[in-house]
Amino acid sequence: MAVAERLTRQEQRERNRLKLLEAAEKVFAERGIQGASIDEVAAEAGLTKGAVYSNFASKEELLIEVMRHRLGGEARAQADRLLHSGRDSEALVEEFGRYWAERVRGGDQEAFAQMTVELMIHATRNPAVREQLVDLVFPTAGEGRHPLSPPGSALAGLPYEQADAILKSLDIGMRLLVLLAPERCPPELFATALRLLAAPRPDHP
Repeated sequence: MAVAERLTRQEQRERNRLKLLEAAEKVFAERGIQGASIDEVAAEAGLTKGAVYSNFASKEELLIEVMRHRLGGEARAQADRLLHSGRDSEALVEEFGRYWAERVRGGDQEAFAQMTVELMIHATRNPAVREQLVDLVFPTAGEGRHPLSPPGSALAGLPYEQADAILKSLDIGMRLLVLLAPERCPPELFATALRLLAAPRPDHP
């Protein structure tokens, strides 16, 4: 008969950390950053308040780590694989637009979208959080033309980091509007906006 392996201290710590990150995303989305407490996060995770502080020094650090965890997750990795697949830019615009709508319609992005928008507002009033969030949202800029910038489009004429900032603004803004009024801003509208941004300039031969 197989004997169940005991978790090492490090394995248990990593498991608790993951529980806390998932609980924090849920609680912060439901209660808001200001309204949520560390006690509520601990209760949601089935752990103690001490377990929270043994992993995260403050509520702000916990928030940043939730963002880091989500941005480093499978959904982000899948998006990155799609963007850097080497596909033709025009085809990639259509495929990425469909991918975005499917993810949003799936509903698993709602809590993260709510927390992201609120954390951005919170960061404008907290320099330390702002600096860390900027590093997460704007990692090292790519080079050359952005994958979603077909040759001849207005986006293609911009440096990579500027095109990326515009597309991130569209992503975040559309996520918020879909949460606010999905009947006025259906997820499929994201693909329409991408097509408009990726369309050839009128003066392009």
